[in-house]
Amino acid sequence: MDVDQYRNIWSTSSGIPLLNEKYSFYYDETGNVRKFRLTDNGVNAEEAIVNDFILGGVLFNGNSPPCNLELLYDELKIQAPEIKFRTLAGRGADFWTAIGKKPIQQFLTWLESSGLYVHYATLNNMYYSIVDIVDSLFVTQTQFNFGPEWLEALKASWHRFVVAHLDEILPIFYRYDYPSLVKADIKDFCYELSDLIQSYDDDDFYLENFRQLLKENGRGEELFFIKDNTPGLLVEEYSGLRTGRCALYKDSIHYFDEEAEAESSLEAMPFTLNGGKLDNYKFIDSKTERLIQVSDVWVGLLGKLFFILDESTQDSIKSKMESLTEEQKECVRIINSLIDRAENLHRALIQSVNSIDMVQHRGSLLALMDELV
Repeated sequence: MDVDQYRNIWSTSSGIPLLNEKYSFYYDETGNVRKFRLTDNGVNAEEAIVNDFILGGVLFNGNSPPCNLELLYDELKIQAPEIKFRTLAGRGADFWTAIGKKPIQQFLTWLESSGLYVHYATLNNMYYSIVDIVDSLFVTQTQFNFGPEWLEALKASWHRFVVAHLDEILPIFYRYDYPSLVKADIKDFCYELSDLIQSYDDDDFYLENFRQLLKENGRGEELFFIKDNTPGLLVEEYSGLRTGRCALYKDSIHYFDEEAEAESSLEAMPFTLNGGKLDNYKFIDSKTERLIQVSDVWVGLLGKLFFILDESTQDSIKSKMESLTEEQKECVRIINSLIDRAENLHRALIQSVNSIDMVQHRGSLLALMDELV
């Protein structure tokens, strides 16, 4: 697909103007389980259910970074060949422990004053794995006026139900070779899911809408996006996030950490520019590029942050914030400030492939944390 055509469609549908200046993006990632697939007793990587894949890092305008990297490395006094999140926070540290560590505090203080912007894209593996069912309903039942907000609400309700009943849903998926159903199985698959939802008598308007639409699709024996895939393979890899960033910011240069699988997937870049393959990216060994190391610390911290937000309530966050030191509260303030600064530059620098419920939940708790610092 021509990259300019893609960008224009994206901008029109999202209402977000395009960013056409040249920036230098640096990336690292966390939560990469390589392939997320069904097994006869669940999934191959249970951690992928509760942890997002996150691709992110730092960027700046032009070719020359505005920051003093020597100052950061001198302050950290790290003897390892490269800095990583686990080096600064300690192996196995959760978010609260991490922001209690002096090296993380020094890192965030430096990052806020560095002149760099942050960016990230998160992908929830389970949400990504199941929303094709909802999108399939949208394709076949054109008699209904599916607005984007209504679709998001359907997806959120369906995702919430799946997560609450994984022990029943995953065996159904496995038995029918989801996400690659044969036509003869579609009716039974839809009816079995519909009956399961009905058995819980959940007082959820959107879930009931989804259930009724699912039954209707079962009668027609059609699920457009749930066929001709690899049976049991829920997430094959994460190249879509990488290629999407390269396309959306086509006038920029994108530096990814060296990884054979990622490099191989980008060889099949789906976007073209002036008739040729879009080629605005490079892979670099993190040991030789400190801005990729900086990106590692940033996305590592985000991974820990989102995990605790997903597990928390407003009351538990309020209680925890009361127990933080002033240094930890300053870390919370800086993280919120960095995210706000990125969104002010361009809203799409902060991207989430996740349930709208979860996006709003995280956002509300981050805002609450910012109020309490």
